[in-house]
Amino acid sequence: MTVFAQESVSEALERGLKNAKHLRMRHAPAVAAARALARKIDAWDVIVDWALEDAAETKGARPAVPANDNVSIASFLKYLDALGLTPEDEAPAATPGRPATKPAPAAQPTNKVLAFRQKAQAG
Repeated sequence: MTVFAQESVSEALERGLKNAKHLRMRHAPAVAAARALARKIDAWDVIVDWALEDAAETKGARPAVPANDNVSIASFLKYLDALGLTPEDEAPAATPGRPATKPAPAAQPTNKVLAFRQKAQAG
């Protein structure tokens, strides 16, 4: 099992960028945006902690900033995908002692258009 170091999102991004041999200068804008988002994600926890501390001092007051950010991590993952830093091309390793799953049989087309498309995709 791989052991991952406890590090910030920015540090993990830099490690990924350093090991990505396929990236070129044309990727610079996406890299810059990913770095900005990584810094924002890393800073968000600190900002929320400050807001929660301020709210606790005023007994029951609502935090000055929202406690969650619903878009930064999703956007960051899209940048990683665009940069080719997500490992979706890798096939999962087979688990010893477990049979491999068989692909589901192809569904029979329900009309002539679907049959034509399926035949065209098959080559």
